[in-house]
Amino acid sequence: MHEISIAKGILDRALEAADAHGADRIDELTLEIGRVTHVNPEQLEFCLEAITESTPAADATIRTQPVEPVAVCDCGWRDTPDELALAGGFAPDIKCPECGNRAELVSGRECRLSSIEVPDETTMDRPATRAENPQ
Repeated sequence: MHEISIAKGILDRALEAADAHGADRIDELTLEIGRVTHVNPEQLEFCLEAITESTPAADATIRTQPVEPVAVCDCGWRDTPDELALAGGFAPDIKCPECGNRAELVSGRECRLSSIEVPDETTMDRPATRAENPQ
């Protein structure tokens, strides 16, 4: 279960971003999880909830946003591939349906903390500050 090490990295980055914004609490974590990552969003969320205890993110809402795979080809084709065969078990082998050449996967492999929400320093009861792309 590699989700625990991913969760640790995400939490570390969230805590760094909160500290950079002078926040002593994190209200929300938003994660982008590509469908090609082989990361189980539910397991990642469970791991994050487990390791945030006794941290500023202890009561944070965790939101995951799926990222669909998109491939592009030199011929100009760009779309969600019909099939994602794994070449050698590592990289997706995507054939362009237009020309038959290999297409490149440009999204769908993301696994990142995309934003955190911390309380506004003037009103600690409501979230108002959002740090986008804190990575």
